[in-house]
Amino acid sequence: MSMKYLLRFLVLCVFAIPSLAEKSADLPGWYLVWQDEFNGPAVDETRWKIEDAALVKNNELQFYAPDEVYIEDGNLVLRSRKRPLGGREYTSGLAETKGRFAQTFGRFEIRAKLPRTQGIWPAHWMLPADGTWPPEIDIMESIGSQPNWIVMSLHAGEWPNVDSQSGEHIGPDYSAGFHTFALEWEPREIRWYIDGIKRFSTQDQVPDKPFYLILNTAVGGDMPGAPDETTELPQYHLVDYVRVYAREVPGTFFLTTAARDGRVEVSPPDRENRYAADSEVVLRAHPSIGRRFSHWTGDFEGSDNPVSVVMDSHKRVTAVFAADPDAPLLLSKGKAASASSQEDHKTPPEYALDGDPRSRWSSKFNDPQWLMVDLGESCELKAFRLAWENAYAKRYRIEASEDGEDWRTVHSARDGRGGVEELVDISATGRYVRLTGEARATEWGYSLWEFEVYGRRKTPDEEKAEDSP
Repeated sequence: MSMKYLLRFLVLCVFAIPSLAEKSADLPGWYLVWQDEFNGPAVDETRWKIEDAALVKNNELQFYAPDEVYIEDGNLVLRSRKRPLGGREYTSGLAETKGRFAQTFGRFEIRAKLPRTQGIWPAHWMLPADGTWPPEIDIMESIGSQPNWIVMSLHAGEWPNVDSQSGEHIGPDYSAGFHTFALEWEPREIRWYIDGIKRFSTQDQVPDKPFYLILNTAVGGDMPGAPDETTELPQYHLVDYVRVYAREVPGTFFLTTAARDGRVEVSPPDRENRYAADSEVVLRAHPSIGRRFSHWTGDFEGSDNPVSVVMDSHKRVTAVFAADPDAPLLLSKGKAASASSQEDHKTPPEYALDGDPRSRWSSKFNDPQWLMVDLGESCELKAFRLAWENAYAKRYRIEASEDGEDWRTVHSARDGRGGVEELVDISATGRYVRLTGEARATEWGYSLWEFEVYGRRKTPDEEKAEDSP
């Protein structure tokens, strides 16, 4: 065979054999639960939530902007630029599976090409779906000024007593090409891998609750330091794929549930979402405020809610929701607000009522603190939605009043979880609604992106009947 035809033959072999052209998603001993290969025209927002906020943590300098997260050439791109937005000097990208996907244990694998330059901080990490912190699992962190340095960590314990375990690895320049960062999390051990080689492990304080994934690039902050005259922007953090696996166990099958605009409750619950063959589970869909259940899709289809499903194979099931025309109305948007304090002039109480998820109210760093909204008239109160920033309330109460002086407690929480809390089946009336934080979950104050009050305004006839003797 001539050299010309030999070269042509070898090229055809590379593109004809998947194991040579691209890495297969199949992994012996593991079941592929969830993946995104980023081959579509845009970010799949049924899988990813794109951040749109100036998060307050680690002294970071970026505003996370949705237009800095996009798909290009089969990669998820997280772009970082010097661009003023939302009171910050820089913009960057963050995508997470919060509210879309979470899992306890398994293998979490990300193939990425990291950004570089002074002041850049790429990370692949995980947080508990219940909103608590710690624990936190950092699959990979690096800094742009040392693009060959990788840090792998588990932060455990109970705030303020946080126990951090970390491993470090010096390798090649991870900004020069794609590399695979993986985490194998099992009940008694966590192992970190870079390009298939184990680089760190721990058996101490291994968490056992569902975690969601976060991919981001911070600009500035405690770890990399601020950008300087050597910093080169824009920078691009490229992700080729994300794959999540569960360990295959004979005689069991894995159940993956998903929902947007709501959540799925599984009975009996199992922390690994693993069930014995031919066992029966009950799925119940819970819509977010303003939505109603529509139907199930995936490996089970139908419109019954709740529904029983026989686990005769691995199953992926998604709950689909639609707008609810009979839902209570949002009463609090744009209404007058007051608070016991505010952290600074950038975080006034009215920002928690403006409908903008990028602005927030934040209090001073002590207890107790309160935020109050004046609805303008007495209303029926049906539900509340609290969108917390990282600084949330571990213990709080919500009260209602007709005159702003005589208060009645309509909801109290002793184990607040942070994140987005939706409180439904409320039955109360009042013109004023007050949220009082009694115990902070973090060292900071209380911080809310939005405090939403839902209900119904009374009709003139109802008000007249109430005023009658």
